[in-house]
Amino acid sequence: MQRKIQFNTATAFFTLILILCFAGTALSKEQKKAVQLDTVVITAEKINEDYQTGDVDTEQATAHHTIIQRDHFEGKMETLAEVIEKEAGVQIRQTGGLGSLSTVSLRGANSDQVMVYLDGILLNDAAGGGVDLSNISLSDVESIEIYRGTTPINFNNASIGGVINIKTVKSNDGLHGHLKTGYGSFQSREISGLATYKPGKWDTLLLTNHLAAKNDYEINNDNGTPLNPNDDRTEKRNNADFSQYNILAKFGYDFTDRNRIDIVNQGFLKDQNLPAWNNSSTANASLDTKRNISSVKFTADDIGALHLNTSTKFSYLYKNEIYEDQHSTIGLGNQHLKYITKRYGGESYIEWLTDINAVVLTIDLYQEVYEPEDLLSGIDQNSSSRNMYGMGLQDTLVLFKDTLIVTPAIRYAFFDDELKSGTDLYGKPQEDVTQQEDYWSPQIGVKIQPLNGLSLKSNLNKYFRTPSFFELFGDRGFFLGNSELKPETGINFDVGMEVNQTFHHFLFNGFSTEIVYFQNNIDDLITRVYDARGIGKSVNISGAVIQGVEIKGKLKLYDHFQLIGNAVMQDAENQSRIEGFDGKKLPGLFRNQYTGRVETSVRSWKLFVEYAVNKQMYYDTANLLKATDQKYLNTGVSWLIQSFLFSVEAKNITDEQYEDFNGYPMPGVSCFGSVKYTF
Repeated sequence: MQRKIQFNTATAFFTLILILCFAGTALSKEQKKAVQLDTVVITAEKINEDYQTGDVDTEQATAHHTIIQRDHFEGKMETLAEVIEKEAGVQIRQTGGLGSLSTVSLRGANSDQVMVYLDGILLNDAAGGGVDLSNISLSDVESIEIYRGTTPINFNNASIGGVINIKTVKSNDGLHGHLKTGYGSFQSREISGLATYKPGKWDTLLLTNHLAAKNDYEINNDNGTPLNPNDDRTEKRNNADFSQYNILAKFGYDFTDRNRIDIVNQGFLKDQNLPAWNNSSTANASLDTKRNISSVKFTADDIGALHLNTSTKFSYLYKNEIYEDQHSTIGLGNQHLKYITKRYGGESYIEWLTDINAVVLTIDLYQEVYEPEDLLSGIDQNSSSRNMYGMGLQDTLVLFKDTLIVTPAIRYAFFDDELKSGTDLYGKPQEDVTQQEDYWSPQIGVKIQPLNGLSLKSNLNKYFRTPSFFELFGDRGFFLGNSELKPETGINFDVGMEVNQTFHHFLFNGFSTEIVYFQNNIDDLITRVYDARGIGKSVNISGAVIQGVEIKGKLKLYDHFQLIGNAVMQDAENQSRIEGFDGKKLPGLFRNQYTGRVETSVRSWKLFVEYAVNKQMYYDTANLLKATDQKYLNTGVSWLIQSFLFSVEAKNITDEQYEDFNGYPMPGVSCFGSVKYTF
């Protein structure tokens, strides 16, 4: 009861702030009737090289965030998961080597609770299971935005952990491109090419990429008896190879300086074999994925007397997955299943800028259809669908000569679900479910800049998450369904300090640091419990609290050295009041993470050495299975000579083997090399 009272108080506080802020906006309009010239100036000031209408203005954003630019990973043979896992607050879990299932956690939230966007298009689908980051080609990526905790209004789904927004490469003036090839351990190989052409008002881009690996690294197989070392054996990983292809095509045209159209199509194809938990040499389970995302975006700025900036996007996502395990080597029973997801979406972004604030209105809607088919038994599984209608409103007030920024916002979302596609463990149809739910999600952020290079930020927001079809109905023999799940709700809070200083000293050139405390109070948290066979089921627990501290630091020495460090200490506690689980740590989350990195750049050479430590994680809800603490040492060097970039990397050079998921070991030491030619 106490938590509900706190929520009502917070809601009233948010509502009051919104009324005052928008009343202030109206008053400002009356007092300053001719603000058109000021509006044009403000628009020009906030647009940087990478900014487009509809993007988050990171200079004014109160959310704690990280932006990773392409030059950070240019030329390396890395994956998206490997790039972001080095950031504070980010945890990655993988089931194996290159190309294996890779899920992300932000501030203790699991992969279902982290929203992942590709050019502003949501990749999390109603089917659920989280986004597999291995299905996003790093070759496509221009930059990566990580918003921890609070979700900017530009994204239509507020979530527990936050948002990862991936921006794809774009055209530059003239003709540009590159060719890249790479090879590494376990028969890993990559080849990609990019060509962009922008002669004037129109521009075009074409990018292709192929990535594959055998993943036949050595593992220590305990034969399912960890307490009996006599039957342990060292052997090659079986049935873990994959091959994927990716193509990105873009076309854009500038009608005027303020009106533009962008057409984008991204296709992805992956054939992946799935190893058995006991590394059976006869395992032949596989998951084949086809995905295509198409979008058309219209941008029209400086419209009408209010000089509105607008962006309207229409998108279509198609995903076809075929899972085959006809010898029951992974899940329960023999299975051969097809899953088709189709999503049609539209969204609008409207921005009104004045001399003291920016008002943003977002409107979005989509329809998603989920069509499963049993290719083995011929059982008809009807389609399920989800219709979502959403709206967001935000006012960013910039006061006292940019010293204080206050950003109140509120979201509304309406869900209309028809759930018809479930079957139980024995293949019998489950009862159809039709449900309609709507939610209000208020939030507020404050940013204070009392001194040059010093920022203080704090955010408070309410969020919700509806159960996915995956959680309601189960999936592929790994998980059983639970049609009685309730939505997750809760409150996010954080407060932190950022310092960024530059010096002209012969030794110290500058430093930056960020220290953030966060707390996440969750009601009806959806978590997974596992039986003795390793089969999971999603259940609600009455409550959980995740809290911790994130620390980031960077020190620049001379003109050639950088020292970078991150540390996260978090406590994710189950507060379900269920005997045997209350007070336990939430599974799949490291309690402590530390990363240190040294970078040096001399002429055309770059060298890095990094060390990462992950400590105290449990695989299970009862905290009976504790994971081994992880310690990774990686290094790499690159050499730029004219138009060629040569890169060599060594990962996990201490050759230790760990398991993010119990029973699914990852590789030991591995080496990769690549050559990139730019024109």
